Amino acid sequence: MRMGQKMKRVCKSVLSVMLSVVMLMTVILVSQPKEVQAAQAGKNRAIYVVFDNSGSMYKPGNMAWSQATYAMEVFAAMMNFDSGDVMKVFPMHPVTVNGNAGTDRTTSITVQSTDDIAQIHNMYTPDPEGTPYTQVNTASAELTALLDSGAAQEGWLVVLTDGIFDSDVPAAGLQEDLKQKAASRDNMYVQFLGMGSEVENVPDSNEDAGLYAQKAGDSAAVINELAIVSNRIFKRNEYPGYKAGNPLKLDVPLSKLIVFAQGSNVDIKSLKNKEGGEVKMENCYSVSCSSTDGAGQTSYVTQVPTKDTSLKGAVAVFADPSSSIVEGEYTLNIEGADSIQVYYEPNVEFGAELQKGGKKVDGDTIEGGSYQVKVGFIDLLSGKFIKDSKLLGKPEYTLTVNGQEYGLGGNGGVTQTVDIQADGDELQLSADVVYLNDYMDHAEKTYKVCTLDMEVQAPKSVALKEIDNAEPLKITAKKNGKPLTKEQWENATVELGTVNEQGDTFALDWDIQKGSEVSTWIAIPKYKDGKMFETDTGKAEVTVDVSTEIDGNSYGKAQTVSMKIKDDRGVLDYLKHYWKQIALGLLLLVLILGYIPPFKKRFPRKMKSRPSIECTAEKIGIRDSIVKGNFEKNKLSVFLPYKAEVGRLTFSPAPVKKTARVKAAGGGSMMILNTSTFAGKEDTTFNGMSIPDNYKGHYRISASTIIVVATPEFTYTCIPNVQRTADGSIKKGKRK
Repeated sequence: MRMGQKMKRVCKSVLSVMLSVVMLMTVILVSQPKEVQAAQAGKNRAIYVVFDNSGSMYKPGNMAWSQATYAMEVFAAMMNFDSGDVMKVFPMHPVTVNGNAGTDRTTSITVQSTDDIAQIHNMYTPDPEGTPYTQVNTASAELTALLDSGAAQEGWLVVLTDGIFDSDVPAAGLQEDLKQKAASRDNMYVQFLGMGSEVENVPDSNEDAGLYAQKAGDSAAVINELAIVSNRIFKRNEYPGYKAGNPLKLDVPLSKLIVFAQGSNVDIKSLKNKEGGEVKMENCYSVSCSSTDGAGQTSYVTQVPTKDTSLKGAVAVFADPSSSIVEGEYTLNIEGADSIQVYYEPNVEFGAELQKGGKKVDGDTIEGGSYQVKVGFIDLLSGKFIKDSKLLGKPEYTLTVNGQEYGLGGNGGVTQTVDIQADGDELQLSADVVYLNDYMDHAEKTYKVCTLDMEVQAPKSVALKEIDNAEPLKITAKKNGKPLTKEQWENATVELGTVNEQGDTFALDWDIQKGSEVSTWIAIPKYKDGKMFETDTGKAEVTVDVSTEIDGNSYGKAQTVSMKIKDDRGVLDYLKHYWKQIALGLLLLVLILGYIPPFKKRFPRKMKSRPSIECTAEKIGIRDSIVKGNFEKNKLSVFLPYKAEVGRLTFSPAPVKKTARVKAAGGGSMMILNTSTFAGKEDTTFNGMSIPDNYKGHYRISASTIIVVATPEFTYTCIPNVQRTADGSIKKGKRK
């Protein structure tokens, strides 16, 4: 029940260190023989503290009691109550929680919110005496019951004592009893800290069971060991080298930032980002020396205990449940502080990610082959690995792949990548990291390896006309070198895709059937849509894709083979297939030819629809003039195939109007059909020639033939392809 004489300074230092370490909260598993899990979102812990309030803590001149209660206040103020954390203090002797005058005694104090911390502040021990073991058993029993109920995911039994237990000591001994308590649950841990220069009977640690034990013989040791204890439980980090007025530079997102400032008139006002935006202050709790005298007088305590009235401070928690504190520069506004300590909880997660070609591999079953394992911390905001961070220090990773260890060192940045080979039936990945002040985290993942091999036997070539009798493709699939089970074979799907050498779709169908043996199939080539002439020929690249369900996961394998579809079709095959098209084509050709010279005779293109008629006066007193003749095609003859165009040409005006019925004769000529109308008529000439009397047949003229009709009054001249203007000049332009 004795402790060192420098407990005042020791406990002040202990308080600061506990705050530093309480903040170091990890978000992943801590890699230790018995895995210690750090606080994560939605995870809560129960910390049951057995507090030695024996008489030696209150001896004359010893302020250890006030420094210890102050430290517990600060410790409680920094807990994650929003995650469901609970702290319960089990003093070795009954206490009151309402000051010196309190009459209601209690054997435990429960702290579940900042409102409950006042119980520690007002704690008073009426009768401090020896060091019984009873409360260790009580706290352990309550903690295991709490864990069994599921109300807490992690439990810590912390024993703080300055002496040797003098009653109710277990028969198995201190070492064995604490080991059994720690080993009783996977999520329960025991932390023993013997305090004082003359402390004895400190048990040995057994980390495999979850038992941790240290001895703090002097002030320096107390500070160091309490730091280790707090770090082990909470895993929070202290911001390095913070000085009042300087900005905080955050290079990873934080879920929480905690500030502990000490001073007689300290006031923590705000935390702002570089743009002036204020980070939400979740709560701010003021702490100070106990409000009580500490303990009543006994044979151990002969006068009113001395307390350290200089202990005053404030704990502020900055956090926003809806978002993280993002990377960037921040400024703290604090007044009246003698000392400031800043702690942070990174919003990151340690992980080892399996990748293929730079992309994350999903699922629990993978194919054998080459992979990469990316190890590092993950930004929970972006979901991406963090490349580098000063706040995460220089982590040293160890990656174990199926028992083979890869030491990655600490100089490769926060994220590192290792090339690995997956073979066999299973891929076991185990990653560990040591970072900052020897904090250790762990992540692991096991994949089932399914190497689905496939053999495809394909004929080199297949004759198109014989495709129905062609040799089929033979497909055999194996898992890890062995045939598929019948169930896997029955559930498997086989698909074939065919492309040409340019990568375009190759028109070819396949009839896929199960083979005669388990784990085999045959694929018979078929005409596209059952039609030979719809099927492509030439070199074909055939991709066979087999997929099946293995251990609840869909898994597949693809392989490509080449084969040639030989075109052995002859002329007769084409005639048989395309006879309708050929017949229709011939009909269309015959029809089209009926509109094309020489099969279709058309009038010369230079024929004018209104050729000019020059009227030359033969008598004095009559003026020359120009009138319009007329050329008109028979519309039906224009559209009928093979029928020569016919029409009417009027080449003299009334009253001596003469009209020739004409028919296109080809070669730029045309025939006069009503030849008898002009035969033997000397007054009508064609190129100076009249048609002889009794002329048999049709008389040939052209578009440039000069037709003259003579009368006593006028001589009428008409050229079918000439149209003149009013002054007698030949009109050019569109044919009219």
